[in-house]
This record gives sequence, structure tokens and C-alpha cells, in this order.
Amino acid sequence: MILRTLSIAWAQLLYQKVQTIITILGIAFTAILLFMQLGFRVGLLESSTQLPASFQSDIVMTSRLSPAFTVAAPFSRRRLNQVLAFDEVESVTPIYKTATRVKRRVDQPSFMANIQVIAFPPNEKVIDLPGVRENQDQLKNAGFFLLDQRSRPELTTLIETVRREGEAETEITTSGFQRKKIDLVGLFEMGANPFSNGALITSESEFFNSFNLNRGEVFAGLIHVKPGSNISDLIRRLRLYLPDDVKVSSKSELIQEDKEYIERSSPMGIVILFSLTFSMIIGVVILYQVLYQNISRFIKEYATLKAIGYGQDFLAAIVLEQVVIFAITGYIPGFITSIFIYDALSETTKMTFDLTAGIAILVFVLTLMICVVSGLIATNKLREANPVDVF
Repeated sequence: MILRTLSIAWAQLLYQKVQTIITILGIAFTAILLFMQLGFRVGLLESSTQLPASFQSDIVMTSRLSPAFTVAAPFSRRRLNQVLAFDEVESVTPIYKTATRVKRRVDQPSFMANIQVIAFPPNEKVIDLPGVRENQDQLKNAGFFLLDQRSRPELTTLIETVRREGEAETEITTSGFQRKKIDLVGLFEMGANPFSNGALITSESEFFNSFNLNRGEVFAGLIHVKPGSNISDLIRRLRLYLPDDVKVSSKSELIQEDKEYIERSSPMGIVILFSLTFSMIIGVVILYQVLYQNISRFIKEYATLKAIGYGQDFLAAIVLEQVVIFAITGYIPGFITSIFIYDALSETTKMTFDLTAGIAILVFVLTLMICVVSGLIATNKLREANPVDVF
């Protein structure tokens, strides 16, 4: 039966080549929309969690007031020192962050907002990002910073100067919007995110000298444990031991908390979710219209098949096989096009846009689901194929 219905499905599609090509292009466009929405979602989540994902620690302490590390609130450094009472704890490392503005090129003398500044003691293994360990010792000098080489294009001139000459001088805004000259003495690689156009790394002492923040407060604390320690048990005991003004999480829990906050609470996460939903609905509606017109065009032929003994299920199988063909042939050009779009987005935004196997499979499943749902709705039109109208 499958071979018979498939041959009829192919014959119909080949008979109306122009409409078939247009339908395939429509499915390809729907697949591209799905790739873009999922790409935006992954780019938003992965780019926003690059910093906590790079922490060289299995346990992280944050403020109870922080719904996520992305919007971290400060807490007392004394809480971080308290965990040293546990034998399993080897050491602790404070993490600081704030935002500043970096001066642009000479021909663009204004300052660019939302540059993230990250600070920590430069004599420890804290962050696992390309370029940090290689340049970390230089941060021990006053006024020295590292610049993220995947910052947005506004900082390209500074990045190229550091890459070519080994250093570059610029200005940043500090407390009270005062300006301070700093030396960029190396590059690291993290990437921009929706909340900042790039990043700087400096030492703990330079951070306080530049931004005049409370020295007794930190934004995150890395808890380094001794080899062989039971991480889950230690986290449980730390939670019981410490006051309620701080949270103790594993690194994976911290990252997941960040992703959930961004996806469910931030405006961008909600917009992407709605866009994905409406992309699927639009795909169903468009393909349904095409299938409805196709069935209407061949309604007499379907009625003839009924007249010679074929049932509703046989006719429905023809339509569903057509939608499977549309799904496969439309997905392929959509997938190929999306590869180039992802590369362009990654290069332009400096955010993380990786077309992974998981995304590719998910988009194919969604594309197939859209086509099948459209096909099932359109098969109701087959009930109008009445042999009496033919004879």
C-alpha cells in the first residue's frame, strides 16, 4: 500500500512543479525561522552564562538576593571566609564585577556603555577562558587590564592595537562618571552577551582603586574543595551552616539558575519563546492553505479513487506522504542556509551561535510536526471527494 500511495503522491507533486517548488521554499523559510529562534535562544543563554561556566570551582556562593548570577547582588565577604572552617575546603576566591564605559576610537570620542568588568585575585586559578592564564601575572601591576577580544566591533581598534603592539592605552569611567586612564596589556576570549558589549578583567586591588566599591562585599565566591571530597554532602552541610543571606550552589546549578532566569524572567527570553511559538503556528497555517488548495485541485481524482474502492485512509496516506516529502526537501535548504546565517550572526554580534546536532535534530522534528499537523487538518477536505459528483 505504501508504494502505491507514495507513487500517487509523487505524481501529484511532479505534475504541478511550480507549486511544489514554492511549497518547498515555504517550508525552508519556516525551518530557517525555527533555526533562528532556537539559535537566538541558545545564543542568549550560552552567551549570558559564559562567565559562571568558566569558574574553576565545583561550588559557588552568591547572595540570596540574587535571582541569578547575571543580576548578582553583593554579599559580605565574611560569609565566604566562614566556609574555611570545613576541612574539605581548600581555599576560597572572591569574584567582583561591575559595569563601565570604554572610550572608543579617536574618530568616535564618545564612551560605549555596558562593558563588564570582572576582578579576582590574580595569583589563583579562577577563570578558565583562553588568554586569562597566559596574561594573569600582568594584572598584578596597577592600572593593568585584559580586554575581551570578542567584544563588539566598537572596540576593534583597541583589540587590534593590543594584538599588534602588546598593549594599548584607553580611558574608562569610574565612580561618579570620572575618567581614568588604563593600560590594556593582553587579550582573553569570552564574547559579548545581551547585557554587555564586551568585558575587561583586572585584579582585585585595581578593581577597588578604580571603582571605589565596598571592599567587604563580593558578588560571588568560589569554594575550592580538596580532592576526593563529597561535593553534594559538603553543599548540604554548608547550606545548613551558613545564614540565609547567601546561597551555596554547585556550578551546574548556578548555570541552570541563570538560564532559567533569563529564559523565563527577562524580556528577551519571553520574546524568543513567543516568536518560536508563532513561527510554528504560521508554518502550520501556510502549509495547510497549500495542501487545501492541492486537494481541491485534485478532488475529482480523489473521488474516482473512492469510486473504485479505495477508502478515506488510503487518500489520507497520500496527503501525509506529501507532507513528509515537503518536510524533508524543505528542511535541507533551510539547514544549509542557517549554517551561513549562524556564522554571520556570531561574527556580527560576537555572541555564541553554535548550530549543534541537537538544534538540527530539534528543528527537523518541529518541521516534520508542523507538516504532519497541517496534513492531518487538510485531510478533512478529502471527505468532500464524493464519487456521486464524478459520475
